[in-house]
Amino acid sequence: MPIDNLSAQEKETLPAWEKPTPVFLQKHDWLKLKSDEWLKGDIISMYDDELEFDSDEFGLETFDWEDVSELRSRYDQNIRFANGEVVKGFLIVHSNEVTLISNGTERKFPLSELMSITSAADSRRELWDVEISLGLDISSGNVNQLDYLFSAVAQRSTPYTRFKTEATYNYSKQTINTNDQPIIDASRVTSSLDWFYNSQIFFRLFDYEYMSDFQQNIQARNSLGTSIGYHVVDNKRLQWDVTAGPSFQITSYEQSAAQADQKSAVLALSTLVEYTVSSRTDFIFDYSIQFVEEESGKRNSHLKTGFEFEFTDDFELDIMLYFDRVAHPVVSVDSVKPEPNDYQLYMSIGYNFY
Repeated sequence: MPIDNLSAQEKETLPAWEKPTPVFLQKHDWLKLKSDEWLKGDIISMYDDELEFDSDEFGLETFDWEDVSELRSRYDQNIRFANGEVVKGFLIVHSNEVTLISNGTERKFPLSELMSITSAADSRRELWDVEISLGLDISSGNVNQLDYLFSAVAQRSTPYTRFKTEATYNYSKQTINTNDQPIIDASRVTSSLDWFYNSQIFFRLFDYEYMSDFQQNIQARNSLGTSIGYHVVDNKRLQWDVTAGPSFQITSYEQSAAQADQKSAVLALSTLVEYTVSSRTDFIFDYSIQFVEEESGKRNSHLKTGFEFEFTDDFELDIMLYFDRVAHPVVSVDSVKPEPNDYQLYMSIGYNFY
């Protein structure tokens, strides 16, 4: 009999409707939002009350922690709490409580104490975020010229640390009468390891940079140092970090009156701004400056800024401006002094590995 045909008394005797409980397949992590929607996929990480979840249906998404109703993992997770304790186990978040199951033992913690979540399986690719980009420009006819930019970024995060390495190679040449004449030949590799002291302060345990630049008469420049960092802003839309610290630098020149390598103490400052313009557009401003001795350039600056446009879950279009400045370029043996400023604007296609 349709329920509309029942009397009020008969309707009161009907059992209350209960929401069905989903079947949790162990091949997925599961996320329930406050809207009662369930998503299956992979837990990437949770930092600063933001959860990164790679949904099978919607791709990589970031959720405010306050919008999460329930979370279940299929693998062990590393859980960091506000007191600094890190606990490993199968994770269930439900009813303002964190439950960890490890070796048949169940432990419960208040949700308010939860600080971060990362995978405990070191071999899982979700620990790494890797992007490779390539920009290419080929001219033929009156001018035969090849320009290309290759860049790669890899980052690995744990509850306490963040390792990041980035490499770029910029090359341009003209072919005249079958002879190749390099116009630009520059490369840069940076690598750093951050240790998070708390939600705002971090220590950059090491900060390494290698660069070479044919235009600037620099054969190789190696810098190694350490610094302290501060999260000025860190929310869903905007991340802004600043760092400052000492380092040491050795520079070899392509041609120079001084035969020996130039060595210098360094004061290094940097700032990194990442702003989410929309769900598929990000703005990046990455600037660093090194104060060195005059024989090593006096002030060495590097800027990378531009936009990343994501047009699929894995591919993106990058439009980046690169700016390098050596305040006091070293004159070559033939008395040619390089220009202090170099600019390159590149459009490239990037592929993301999660």
